[in-house]
Amino acid sequence: MKIREQIVGNGFDELNVMKSLDSLYAGLNKDNRAAFRKLWALRYLEVWALYGKKKPPDEDELDDLCDMHLAGLLEEPHPVTRYTYEAEVPRKKDRAKESIAAPTSMPDKRFELDKAMRHWTQMTRWYTDFTSQDAEVQALIDSGVEKVERHEVDDTRTCTECREADGAIYDVRKIPPLPHPGCRRWFTPVS
Repeated sequence: MKIREQIVGNGFDELNVMKSLDSLYAGLNKDNRAAFRKLWALRYLEVWALYGKKKPPDEDELDDLCDMHLAGLLEEPHPVTRYTYEAEVPRKKDRAKESIAAPTSMPDKRFELDKAMRHWTQMTRWYTDFTSQDAEVQALIDSGVEKVERHEVDDTRTCTECREADGAIYDVRKIPPLPHPGCRRWFTPVS
């Protein structure tokens, strides 16, 4: 990684590291948006294939649906994270810059860069879950499903709140937001 080399190399070239961080975060955001877009479309079509009773949307209709839903997911405050993805990208970049510039030792600077990348990865993981859930629900709605049953993974990682919600029936248009990042719930139609 170019930034890591700039930090580890002979001295710390703050100006080039900061410019590289600008470039890195712009690229990460672009990659995330492309991945979210692809995931949304794939998950939508996957659910549609299971429950759709008519021909799926054509490519243009799917693109429009995807654009509309991703705009909502990425540009509006999310009920789980309590922040807006679009606003969080520059905030994470600025925080990375501050945390890398502050320490005086190279090991501390490397540690801060690694921590900044872990924060980015965590946010990406959360928004991957949100994107998949949104596409699933929209495909269920568009497939004509009216009610769904909630299912949970039954293992030690499932929280009490989710375990208690297993088997709950919802109107498909009133499915509550994910209760927390990493929630592994899924839905099946109820006749």
